This record gives sequence, structure tokens and C-alpha cells, in this order.
Amino acid sequence: MGSSNKIVFVISTLGGGGAEGVCTTVASGLADLGLDIELLVLNLRRAVYQDRLSSNVKLTSLNVSNARYSFLPLIKHLRKTKPERVVVFNYELAIILVLIRPFLGFKFQLIARNINTVSASLNTKSPSAKKRALRALVQRLYCKVDHVINQCEGMRKDLLNTLGLASSRTSVIYNPVNEIVEKQAQGNGIGRRNTSTDILCIGRLEPQKSFDLAITAFAVFATEYPDYRLIIAGQGSLEKDLKQLVQDLSLADKVNFVGFQADTVHYFSSAKFTLLTSLYEGFPNVLVESITLGTPVVSVNCPSGPDEIVVNGVNGYLVEDRTVDSIADAMKSAALTEWDHDAVKQTAEPFSRQNILAAWQSFLSGQRE
Repeated sequence: MGSSNKIVFVISTLGGGGAEGVCTTVASGLADLGLDIELLVLNLRRAVYQDRLSSNVKLTSLNVSNARYSFLPLIKHLRKTKPERVVVFNYELAIILVLIRPFLGFKFQLIARNINTVSASLNTKSPSAKKRALRALVQRLYCKVDHVINQCEGMRKDLLNTLGLASSRTSVIYNPVNEIVEKQAQGNGIGRRNTSTDILCIGRLEPQKSFDLAITAFAVFATEYPDYRLIIAGQGSLEKDLKQLVQDLSLADKVNFVGFQADTVHYFSSAKFTLLTSLYEGFPNVLVESITLGTPVVSVNCPSGPDEIVVNGVNGYLVEDRTVDSIADAMKSAALTEWDHDAVKQTAEPFSRQNILAAWQSFLSGQRE
């Protein structure tokens, strides 16, 4: 085996995505608890989460532009450091680690943290030959990791049904709330605005997030609630199309695009509720962060995660029928509800940083034994 107790976390970048945020939070938390943690990234371009990383984490960059150039640098680095366990937060890097493991000259446990609903990811049509090739490799090779940590039970069931892994080689650890959000939630005055007329959407402006559905549902909602605004925080390839949709629906004065925001606490705490309309999720961190700050949510019941977060009438509303009218109706209910924000916050306890780090520590200790 590799060096006793050394754990290497591997991820592409420290950019502003959900997986990157979770990786930063977990690596930092475990290192602060005394574990020997190294965080290995391809590069440090646009590393917006670097300043959140604990000084107890050893941060190493391979200085390559993307994963296809990482084979040799990964081999050299892992041969040098000889970790006992490697935890990978990316499908492509997981496949590369599976491929290079026989050539490293030492044994280590390869643990993948599943980042999305596998069946939906594999079924998504793409004109990109690279993405089609990656899907084929995931189907053939992802099951060769030693263990897969899933973000919720729905994701785990999907993984078992899609790739046929043995149940004993999978587990569930929810995503933790990041430390910044959790500290802000402990303060006073967060998420207390029942009089707010802001609705918040956060995420990448990509097809998976289905912001077109959110905008169209908001258009229906706004006919009865004209004082409300829709705040969209994020960036992506669909920004131009979504802005055009807003123009077409005559909503230019009611929909604000604020771009990517590294710190979203102000937006959560200023909103009446948070809206999620994704086609699928791995586990929607945006919902957990929202309820942690006492702000209720309206979410479609997409695979996977929302039904493990949303408690109808307590911290939000779950929409079973993924239609414009059903979403608009749930938004109307959320606008009319006088929310108990302390009760909303209490539903976030299973996702607290302390609980999730304890689960990771217990899992890694069990793997070592």
C-alpha cells in the first residue's frame, strides 16, 4: 500500500462549480481534523475557491490545461507521494486513474465521489466526440474504482441500476454546507424577509439547469405577482439565449442576470425563496445552502436529491409535475406562505459541516481498516 494515512483529493480545478466547492470544504475540514490531506488539481486558473482552502491542506497543481495532458504528470506525482487513498471528484480523472493505476508500482484505494446522476449524464445527447467517448469510458471503466461515494440515496440507486456495481462498493455522504454559509447562518437577521419580493435562481447557465423553464414559469407567476423580481446568478453558454427569452416575454424589468457570484449569502438572505428547475442534479447544493440560511425553496422533483431535502410546507415546496403551470402554482404558494425561518434552518441539520465531516472521517477510517 501507499504511505500510511496519506490521502490525495483529485479534481480538475478550484473554479466556481458545486463539486469544486464540496471538494474544498471536505478537504479543508478533514485536514483541520488532523488528516494528512493533499489536494491535487490540473491547474490554478480561475481558482475562485483557493482562498477558502485551509492552510492545513497541501495544494499541488500539475500545471496542465486539461485532463488529457495529465497522464504522465499524474503518474510521476503519485509515484513520488505514494498515497494510501485517492479520492477523485471528476468522471474523466477517475477514468484516467483507473487506466494508470496498474503502472504505478504500488497499491492504493481509489475512491470516486460521484458528481452527477449517472443515467442522465450518459443519456445526454452531445455533438462532441470527446463527450461521447467519455460516456463510453464511464460505462466501461468507472465501475473499476474501489468505492463510489454518492451525494444522496437517489444518486446511489441510479448508479447501482445503471452500472451494476455491488451495493457494498457504494455509500452515501451528503454534501456539506460550506463554512462561509454556515457561519453566516449562525448570525442574526439572515433569511428573515417574509416581505421580500426577490426569487433566486443560482447555477450554470447550461441546458441541465433548465433556466428557460424557470423564466417561463416566472412569466406566468408574474401576471399575478407583478412586484416580484427573478434574480439569476451564474454564467454559461446559454446566457445570450436566456436574455433573449426574457426580452421575448417582456420581462426585462423583472429579471436580473448578476453573473457568477462566489459569495451568494446576500442573495439567499434577500430572497423570498430559491427556485430550482433542473432536468437532473447530482445533489443540489443550492437548495441546502438556501435552507441553511433560512430561505425556503421551490424545486422540481428531478433526479436526484430534491426529495431528500425539501419538506413540503416546512422548508419549501416540491413540484412533482414538471410543467410551467405546476411550477408557477408552487411559486404562488411560496409567495403566500408566512415562513417560519427558524424551522426552515432546522431542516438543514443533516447537511451540517460537522455531521458530514464526521461521516467522511468515519468512512475513511473504515476503508483503512
